[in-house]
Amino acid sequence: MTIASPLNSFFHSLTGTRPKVPSHPEALQERQLTLPRRIDDPASAASTARALLCNRREVVTLVLHTVDRHRFVGPALVAVGWVQASRLSARPVVIGAAASEATDSVLARYGRYRGLHTTEAKDASFRAIADAVARHGLIVVDHLVVVP
Repeated sequence: MTIASPLNSFFHSLTGTRPKVPSHPEALQERQLTLPRRIDDPASAASTARALLCNRREVVTLVLHTVDRHRFVGPALVAVGWVQASRLSARPVVIGAAASEATDSVLARYGRYRGLHTTEAKDASFRAIADAVARHGLIVVDHLVVVP
């Protein structure tokens, strides 16, 4: 990595060229994604989560926010890594829903090396989050485990 000197910056501003900005190899380009307008069933929610997180290596908890009639309004990454996922509360789900004016959401847990089924502890965690979120007027429709 090189540090841009004032002379380099001046040269780039005169010539109109910009230095190449490095990007992370796991970063997704928004223009490459084809996201659905509606999430009607668990299969479409799983395919949306898989498309958003296909290059991730760590465990990620994602919330897919929808409004009336299952219209998809956006995703929110609420936990990265198993430590954050184990300590997940309802607060980031509620804040994301309020920001996007969502009425219901789908909680998806993605992991490259996960089993296809949830454990009892994860189901209990999901129920606790769903109950806490319901007190704020948001409905958590489903809980999915997504693998690539």
